[in-house]
Amino acid sequence: MVTTDEALSSAFYVGGLICGLTGVGAWMYFISAYTGRSYHRNQRYRRLAASVYVGLLIIKLTNPLYGLYVSTELQQSPYTHLVVEPQLFYWVSFSLTYTLVAISFYWVIKTLRQSPFPSGGISALAVLALFPIVPRAAISILPNEVLPPIMLGLSFEPIGVTAFLMGVLVFVEKPFRQFEQSARSKVFKDAADATFVYDTDGRLVEMNAQAQQLETDAAIDFESIGMFEQAFSPVGKLDGTDAVPIEINGATRYFEVTANQMATGTEVVGTVATVRDVTERRARKRDLELKERAMDEASVGITISDPTTEDNPLVYVNDGFVEQTGYSREEVVGRNCRFLQNDDKDQLALTYLREAIAADEEITVELRNYRKDGEQFWNRLSVTPLFDEAGELVNHVGIQQDVTTVRESQRELRAERERFELLLETTDEYAFLTVDNEGLIQTWNDSAANLFGYDETAALGMPIQDLHTTTERGAGRPDRLLQQALHAGEASDDGWRVRADGSEFYADVRYAALQDDDSDVNGYALIVRDMAEQRRQQRRTERFVEESEDVVTIIDPDGTVTYASGSAERVFGYDPDAIVGENLFDYLHPDGREHAMETFFSCVEESESVTAECRLKSPDGGWFNIEGRCRNMLDDDAIEGILVYLRDVTEKKERARRFEGIFNQTFQFTGLLEPDGTVVEINDAALDFGGFDREEVIGNPFFEARWWTHSEAVYDEVQSAIKRAASGEFVRYKTEVRGGDGLATIDFSVKPVINEDGNASLLVVEGRDITGIEERKQRLEVGEQRLEVLNRVLRHNLRNDAAVIINYAGMLPELVEDPDVELASDKIVTMGRGLTELGTKAIKIEQAFQSAEDGLQPVDLEPIVDETVEELRADHDVEISVSMPDSAEVLALSTIAMAVEVICANAVDHNTSPEPTVEISVDSDSEETEASTETDEQLRLTVADNGPGIPEQEINVLNTGQETALEHGSGLGLWLVYWLAEKSEADLQFDDSDLGGSAVSLVFKTPAAADERLGNETHRTVS
Repeated sequence: MVTTDEALSSAFYVGGLICGLTGVGAWMYFISAYTGRSYHRNQRYRRLAASVYVGLLIIKLTNPLYGLYVSTELQQSPYTHLVVEPQLFYWVSFSLTYTLVAISFYWVIKTLRQSPFPSGGISALAVLALFPIVPRAAISILPNEVLPPIMLGLSFEPIGVTAFLMGVLVFVEKPFRQFEQSARSKVFKDAADATFVYDTDGRLVEMNAQAQQLETDAAIDFESIGMFEQAFSPVGKLDGTDAVPIEINGATRYFEVTANQMATGTEVVGTVATVRDVTERRARKRDLELKERAMDEASVGITISDPTTEDNPLVYVNDGFVEQTGYSREEVVGRNCRFLQNDDKDQLALTYLREAIAADEEITVELRNYRKDGEQFWNRLSVTPLFDEAGELVNHVGIQQDVTTVRESQRELRAERERFELLLETTDEYAFLTVDNEGLIQTWNDSAANLFGYDETAALGMPIQDLHTTTERGAGRPDRLLQQALHAGEASDDGWRVRADGSEFYADVRYAALQDDDSDVNGYALIVRDMAEQRRQQRRTERFVEESEDVVTIIDPDGTVTYASGSAERVFGYDPDAIVGENLFDYLHPDGREHAMETFFSCVEESESVTAECRLKSPDGGWFNIEGRCRNMLDDDAIEGILVYLRDVTEKKERARRFEGIFNQTFQFTGLLEPDGTVVEINDAALDFGGFDREEVIGNPFFEARWWTHSEAVYDEVQSAIKRAASGEFVRYKTEVRGGDGLATIDFSVKPVINEDGNASLLVVEGRDITGIEERKQRLEVGEQRLEVLNRVLRHNLRNDAAVIINYAGMLPELVEDPDVELASDKIVTMGRGLTELGTKAIKIEQAFQSAEDGLQPVDLEPIVDETVEELRADHDVEISVSMPDSAEVLALSTIAMAVEVICANAVDHNTSPEPTVEISVDSDSEETEASTETDEQLRLTVADNGPGIPEQEINVLNTGQETALEHGSGLGLWLVYWLAEKSEADLQFDDSDLGGSAVSLVFKTPAAADERLGNETHRTVS
């Protein structure tokens, strides 16, 4: 004993055990290599050995804590030694150690027996290596008292291994190497890989049969390591990780190449290169990768579970499973897939699934599963067990498909079937019946009884042909419809059917073949609908289409006309049948064809209703302006095309052009507004006046235009006018607006356009620039004021001064008795009286204008004429005749007598005839106006004389109403007549009289005629 301390003795003992265990591992590695086996290179065995070694090491090191390996006690009798009592783990380690040693010696003995070399020495050493077993057995059997102390040391197993190694090195090294080379040579020859051995100079020393075959197949000489590297790669880069492609017999094969140096101690003695054909393995790997990718990209969920592990956990899920369930791979791998049921475990399908899994059988079930977010979905799960070559169950493959939509469709289908069955029982519009393969009626619902008049008893067993007309039965139509349903699965027919009383009705009949589970037809179902009312409606619709103002057409997506209504001939002059098959675009004007095409094809592609205007060629070579409205009806089985309505808008366009021409060519400011004041249209005159573009105004509030924004008062006033007009009021006022040239005054109005409901649908605004008129009016008012002052001064001064002149002129003959003075005095008196009369006439003219403010009044001409004639007869020697009707009442100013007096006085005063004669007459003068067919009662006052007549210059001045420097009147008399006639709405006429002189006439309206006209106008207004 090295020490007498028990703890230190135990530590030495455990250390010896660890060394012994390490020696066993090294011994096994050595024997595997020596005997030509590959266990020492197998990574799995190496990891297993390392794990066992570490486990036993931990057990031995921790033995003082729990004592499950050995218990030790230091005894002094018969000598000081450590008594070891084996425990459980000791015997486990002991059994494992000696089992491995026994296996290693089995390998050695087997190798020695197969070797051609003498093996006696090595066999003896092998037996020597087992020597520690003898003292170990002695210690276990005999009492310690009878055994010498050295016996305990000899029972240590590493002593036998050490003795074996020492013997090999000292006594049998050569035979030992011969045996090793023999084993290696056997391994070299039996290897499945091609193996090449090169010496340190790179020359080929040896290669096995597989290497020779590779050299022959690849037609490559591997005599040197340089050639080897040229075929594959430099040996320093060959680690077996990358496959090297080589062409062999016209095909590419892949090889894993590994090169390792051979060494004895630290001396490198050569290089061993192995070449392994991995073509098939590479193909299998690629195939597996493709399959795995296909599984990952599959739209269905795919799972693989491991039934060899507790609870059959998932070991793989594809992307489809992740997408379906919302769970990530990390969340589900390692768990049983039952978590998808959530708390919904009470499903009969789960029982079937568990039973099939327990029996290792395939099964497909539909389960209620739940996604990660809690949403329920129906999962059609198919589970298939997979077995290995030995028939052992290794995996379960699950294919799951989300069939929620399918289940919902099935549910809706069942509900629809139930509703259909209920409909068949309750509807009166459809008759439902079934017939067998011979056409005999098998079922007959109440609607069929009501429609055909047969009760169920009479109908059952009746041939279906009896419901057809005699003509159709003779033509074989009933049999043909059943035959068509047999082969096509369905048939339809619109035609006449016969009731029990012999009456006929038009019906829509649908046939459907009834099939059993073997797809054999065992009868037919018929649905019959009475179409009498629908047929009448169809005829009305067809009639409406034919008589419509629009031409209804159906156009294929390429523009070909497939249908045109009969109105095409009435509207456009085309025979409908003649344009069917033609391309519509061939009839359009080139200027608008491209726009029409864009509109049409946008309807084809986007299925939206669109409208376009273009021109259509007429049969006589002219052009119609048309509006085309397109509607996509390609999905409608009855139309299957583009429905195009063509409307002739030639007249409308012409009216619009005329309106636009009038609207834009007027000199007035004109616009159209919505009731809220939004500008719809504005004419060019308004834009020119404002100095801006149409885009600045259209679509915007009228009162926001620059016309009105210069003044808050003007802005508020136009807003108020628009609101008043929108309520139905006509508004007109003068206002100041800002134009392109500055401020201007306009006469502005807003007029509402009232619709049938009495509401304003549109507002018409008008403005007339009256800036110049206002200026002229102001100037006129100033001028009138000046004239009034001048007239007053002239009247006053003229009459006063004329009176003075007359008085002084009358005194001249008394002062100077001279004939010439007397003649001059008379002339001055005459001229003075003329001036006085002129002033009097000016007063009368002023009175006449003042009377105009009172308006027209009934005036009796008879007393006016009588008084005038009496004064003329008193002052002049003249023959005057008067012709007067019973009633001479006219409509005139109250001062019209002045005009009568002037006309009569002129006929007398300017008459130079030796025997002056004047005729005055008042006659009825009826005439038909141009504006109406009514006859107006008028009175004509005519004054005719036999004098020299009125000068033509005077008449021209009065006809034009204007004087010039060259043409002017000789006095105020006729001007007074002219102005009084105009204000009295009387017609002043000049003619030659039958007496040889002039005839001056005043044509007056009568009060009765005025009242009658007023009544007629009122009547027309009321009507």
